[in-house]
Amino acid sequence: MLHPAQPDQDRSPLPYQSLLPPSSEAATLHVLLSRTVPEGPVDLERLVEQLAGNVTVEALPRLPVRTLRFGVQVLVDLGEGMEPFLRDEMELVDRVTAIAGQHGCQVRYFSGCPLHRSGEGAGWTWKPYRPPAEGAKVLVLSDFGCNGGSGRSAAERLRKDWQETAKIMRRSGCPAVALSPVPQTRIPSWMSTLMPVLSWDRTTTTAQAQVRLS
Repeated sequence: MLHPAQPDQDRSPLPYQSLLPPSSEAATLHVLLSRTVPEGPVDLERLVEQLAGNVTVEALPRLPVRTLRFGVQVLVDLGEGMEPFLRDEMELVDRVTAIAGQHGCQVRYFSGCPLHRSGEGAGWTWKPYRPPAEGAKVLVLSDFGCNGGSGRSAAERLRKDWQETAKIMRRSGCPAVALSPVPQTRIPSWMSTLMPVLSWDRTTTTAQAQVRLS
């Protein structure tokens, strides 16, 4: 006797597959979230050059190293165009928190752009955007309107809002970088002038992230 097929609800869910290459995801996120500071070992080459040039050495030159001590703010877009990627966003927030630490990671949600309304709780509690402490890195997860069907006026308003948001970040000394689940060719050119934007997919590697942030 043949048994009927198991209903969908009885089947085990498929394992989650991250949008970034799994083998290099942690390394890529570390590059995106960290800041480079001259606090590594002594830079002997520069030191020798200074001494050879009869330059007074007031402080030992040091090699650059990456650090997460300044903290991270993650801005998560919950707009219509990002609905298909909601699980990806939540999974990535968990990964960022694991890398930066619970106390070093601040998460804020928004729709479209965080300038006028964003927050850590329910939408009705959202307020105008506030940057993190000076020096913290900002990671934006958004499609920047690419996956929506908004008209020209809405697209122009979105552009102006993001320009103002990026200005607030710069004034606060908080460098920003974005992951967007759209091909690199579809990312708005104006957005790329505000902050480095990488395609959030399997084509993005740690080396590419390093180049874009250099």
